[in-house]
Amino acid sequence: MRAAVAPLSKGFAMVLAMLFSLAACAQDSGQFKAGQHYQVLPQAVPQKDDSKIEVTELFWYGCGHCYHFEPALNRWKKEMPQDVALNKIPAIWQPVMEVHARMFYVAEAMGVLDKMHAPIFNAINNQRKMFASRDGRNWNPDLKAIEALFNEHGTDGAKAAKLMNSFAINSKVKQGQANQRAYQLSGTPEVVVAGKYRISTSLPGLKGKSNGQELMLQVADYLIAKERADKG
Repeated sequence: MRAAVAPLSKGFAMVLAMLFSLAACAQDSGQFKAGQHYQVLPQAVPQKDDSKIEVTELFWYGCGHCYHFEPALNRWKKEMPQDVALNKIPAIWQPVMEVHARMFYVAEAMGVLDKMHAPIFNAINNQRKMFASRDGRNWNPDLKAIEALFNEHGTDGAKAAKLMNSFAINSKVKQGQANQRAYQLSGTPEVVVAGKYRISTSLPGLKGKSNGQELMLQVADYLIAKERADKG
């Protein structure tokens, strides 16, 4: 005969449920493995600021997956710890992508990236504007369209158009391409943590997952904690 067991109070049951949930999350995060959920880069890429753990998003304005990743990334950024910095690098592996990368670097150079980043994404993905014209195999910036877009959002469109092919932006493009090679970019969007770890939905542990983009950010959190612990 079993002794009678008093029923759990509702409040105590909720506490237990919360503890089990936290334990499950901890167990899941412990399952993130190199080669499955992230790649360890053969050579670490130096960070801009060693006092921070840098998280770098590699993206393309013309990538629909990147466009849909933005809201999740923005929510993640709002809760980002103070010792973490978020950077962005526009990917380039075809000529039209270089035009879009130049738009990013121009907005950054003008100090209006926060104002122009979403409109550029929106114009390319929803309005189907390319901001480039094709000449044979080459894509050239459509400077009039770029000027109009910047003007539309209260920034200096003439200055933006003038900067598109400037020495400063050329240098930014070359540096971005060098980093892209060092990060071993395989697609967009991808995330790199501390210049050491590349996270991609093409990796076996994330490939085909319906919540793959959200998992990318969970893996990033796991790697941030790992980097913080490694720093001591």
